[in-house]
Amino acid sequence: MSNFITLDKLKTKDALEGATVSFFQTDYQTVGYTVMKAGAEVPLHQHPQEAIDIVLEGMLQMTIGESTGILIRGMTSFVPSNVPHTAKAITDCKVITILHPQRKI
Repeated sequence: MSNFITLDKLKTKDALEGATVSFFQTDYQTVGYTVMKAGAEVPLHQHPQEAIDIVLEGMLQMTIGESTGILIRGMTSFVPSNVPHTAKAITDCKVITILHPQRKI
């Protein structure tokens, strides 16, 4: 893996209706790059990894446990291990997610 990665050149997968996701991994982390159309929703789920979400573009509504917030460009959320969470793109969005420890993809 190169030390320099161009997000728009990573191989994409259709993650869910209205969204694509790309991944790269380091020895200890998984990094996801998600491009979401307005209205796309990530269903309620949880995983053992901690997650940090960074909004690069757009407006994203996230619910983490019992808390709901709106994130805009430059904002970050933290999802603790095994806490149920969901997300919905209010506008078209680009989001980076950092998962630790590494997640099998």
